[in-house]
Amino acid sequence: MRTRTALALVGVVLALGGVAAYGATQLGGGTLSERWVSDTARDMQGNHHAPAVAEIDGETRVYAPVSGRADTDECGLVALDAGDGSTRWTHPVPPENCTVHAVADPAVADLGGDGDRAVFAATTENVVSGFDPATGDEEFRHELSSYGYTRPIVADFAPGEGEEIVVADVQGELFVVHENGTTAWSRELGMTWANPALADFDGDGGEELVVGSAPAEGGAVTVLDGEGETVWERSTDHGVAWLTAGEVDGDPLAVAATTRGEVVAYEGDGNRTWRHDFGDYAAVNAVGDGDDDGTPEVYAVAKDGVLRSVDAESGDIEWETTLTNADVQMMPPPALGDLDGDGSPELLAVGNDGSVSVVAPDSGEVLATYERDVPIYKYPTLADIDDDGSDEAVVMYGDGRVAALDYSE
Repeated sequence: MRTRTALALVGVVLALGGVAAYGATQLGGGTLSERWVSDTARDMQGNHHAPAVAEIDGETRVYAPVSGRADTDECGLVALDAGDGSTRWTHPVPPENCTVHAVADPAVADLGGDGDRAVFAATTENVVSGFDPATGDEEFRHELSSYGYTRPIVADFAPGEGEEIVVADVQGELFVVHENGTTAWSRELGMTWANPALADFDGDGGEELVVGSAPAEGGAVTVLDGEGETVWERSTDHGVAWLTAGEVDGDPLAVAATTRGEVVAYEGDGNRTWRHDFGDYAAVNAVGDGDDDGTPEVYAVAKDGVLRSVDAESGDIEWETTLTNADVQMMPPPALGDLDGDGSPELLAVGNDGSVSVVAPDSGEVLATYERDVPIYKYPTLADIDDDGSDEAVVMYGDGRVAALDYSE
């Protein structure tokens, strides 16, 4: 991206409760530099949900799910100006519901099909809500059976007119809710941590929903049709913590990663095409043809700090890169996007050690890095927040601060 300001190799910024070091390192490929860091620090290190980015009335905003300590007023959905990171509005979560899971990943979508979008998020009030993206006023509310953990999906999924909002709470009850607030159907699938995804798994032109669950024993990948019926279900050895979907030669692919390191790929009919064991806390998110070889790759990480490029069709490992040697709790998966505006994608890999790295998807070479001495638990959000034709990285840190980063070659 176009760099707006020069940045020293190591700087120091004040953080709530102490001093947090940050810095950018220029490597062979370029520089990853800081545009801004939001003033949303909290006295805890456990924020672990990804922001959403959207342009509303000609102004780009970042919608950050911020959590804090229990019984405080630190929790809420915070709308930030994408230009400088300043707070535009906050929809608070009441102190009695304020926890590390207060607000799940938000999604910006037009549920009614009238051109007016809303910011949807599930919260520890045991509801999924829709907020006016310009003001933060609550416009939609539906009860859940437990607190929400996953990002809602808005799509024309269930039979009947109009679109639905699809959301799973942490206990695994999946709700499909019409735009008028009535429930189309619900299913209990077991504890759910991974964001569900839509794809045409049976090739009939419509989309099915894939859900990864983590019940008390084992786990499962389940595909459901629009009426809530099971198309297929496959057991996993351990609970599914991350789930993603893509395509290989026009056919759908679902990839699940479990807490004990199992990464498994399934074809549209549920046939398992390949499997790897990468060690504890494997994670997946990005699927795409990053090296332009005609076949997409799945980019997987694990607690060992190693990033792997896996051929999505064969399961062959194309390359491996060590992102950190630190003894981390886990590693979030990377995102894939065009960070320098040249029409080809780069990987933006974040680490639980607070590092952010630009990685060449064809070789695994680390091109640039940025660091704050604060953990990261979720993949970054990539979006063109300054309308310059290339993506910026929007990263949620454990202390509740959001960092916006530019990459320039």
